[in-house]
Amino acid sequence: MAITYQIVGCSNPRGAQGVDYATNRAKKTGDYDFKALAEDIQFSTTVTKADVVAVLTAMKEYIKTHLLLGQRIVLDELGSLQANVTSKCFAQSIIPLEAFEPGTYIKKVGIRFRPEADLLKYVRANRELRRVPSELMA
Repeated sequence: MAITYQIVGCSNPRGAQGVDYATNRAKKTGDYDFKALAEDIQFSTTVTKADVVAVLTAMKEYIKTHLLLGQRIVLDELGSLQANVTSKCFAQSIIPLEAFEPGTYIKKVGIRFRPEADLLKYVRANRELRRVPSELMA
């Protein structure tokens, strides 16, 4: 198994003109979806596919609920998920507390995944890299 990557253009880190820059980016080779995961779990255990799907569906619903409650979801040996908010900086002194609208300062809401250290070590130790063609390196 190899992690595929591609060379893509990127902006100049110092803003200078006249020099093109490139970087390596991992390239997605496909999707491993809910159905495939359920089938793989079914084949590697004695549990029926219906039971696997029921457990995964319940897990998904509980994760969504607890993320909205502000809790960190810890999936042992995989990592953790937590809701994340990115906001603009603002001077506290220029906005009166009664007129403050937090929603106008929020840029995006997302989910942050932090992999477990052992998972990172495994991927880094067992990785094989394969470059796929890109328009920059034709």
